[in-house]
Amino acid sequence: FLIAGKQTAERGLAVPVELRNVPRDLELTGDAVNTVDVRLRASPGLINSLDSGKVLAAIDLAGAKEGEKIVQLAPGMIHVPHGYRVVKITPSLLTLNLECTERKSIPVRPRVIGRPAPGYEVAAVTSDPPEVRVAGPRSRVQEIESAFTEPLSVEGASSLVTEPRGVGLEDPLLRLEGG
Repeated sequence: FLIAGKQTAERGLAVPVELRNVPRDLELTGDAVNTVDVRLRASPGLINSLDSGKVLAAIDLAGAKEGEKIVQLAPGMIHVPHGYRVVKITPSLLTLNLECTERKSIPVRPRVIGRPAPGYEVAAVTSDPPEVRVAGPRSRVQEIESAFTEPLSVEGASSLVTEPRGVGLEDPLLRLEGG
């Protein structure tokens, strides 16, 4: 009798996590997991020729509801080319926090820096538009009270100062709607 063993090799990769079918009215909050570590097994020739861009962890969120969702990653959720086998996934459990999307209008608070020319003072500060519409996870939208502008210098000014300025939000989970 002759028993021939087939050689195998393993390779670990940081694999991107793709969320599929995210319901339109839900948003991911908390710390998002962008990659998971995956250990693959195949013949030495395949392992050496692996194109890591073809490996992906896909999580289907179709039908997901607001709240905490625990996802157990299984080998079938890791898309690999033919001939590779998923041996291990770390972390194997992901906790996703989903919140409903909310929108509201908030005032724009221009930031003014510098001092006008001697004998002059800043009489009023206005913004056009006076409000912007923000969208994001419900808990974050409820907390925000205003948006801010890039600083506008009035240093040495002796007349009306008008300049276009960008508008920003302190919370990175929120976004401006409508430009």
